[in-house]
Amino acid sequence: MTPRLPPPTFEYLNGEVLEEAPGRVRCRFRPTEEMANPWGAVQGGILAAFFDDTMGPAVVSVAGGRGFTTMTIHVTYLRPGKPGEPLVCEATVVRHGRMQAYAEATLTRESDGELLARASSVNLFLERPKKG
Repeated sequence: MTPRLPPPTFEYLNGEVLEEAPGRVRCRFRPTEEMANPWGAVQGGILAAFFDDTMGPAVVSVAGGRGFTTMTIHVTYLRPGKPGEPLVCEATVVRHGRMQAYAEATLTRESDGELLARASSVNLFLERPKKG
């Protein structure tokens, strides 16, 4: 199966790819009012989705055609993001081998570079299906 890149959720999240290189992806997201929690900040699950939609393509770039699944994603929230405030997510595959890839990412406010959150993920490579 060929992956759809960027992922289908990317459009919903108002994502834009800024840079791509092997093991590295940088994206801009424009959160809307519909993505806010009751206190007016961007909901934490939406921020986690920004990370997932940036780290995933970074892993794809080193997967050598293999599929993969995210085993864990860990997000540390440092400051709130606000709707209408463009955010930049940068993901890097720190290490990958035969079975797994480990990625790290940051989410910053585009206007001043303020760090809002950090994330890491462990991704399990899937074997290619055997032909007939």
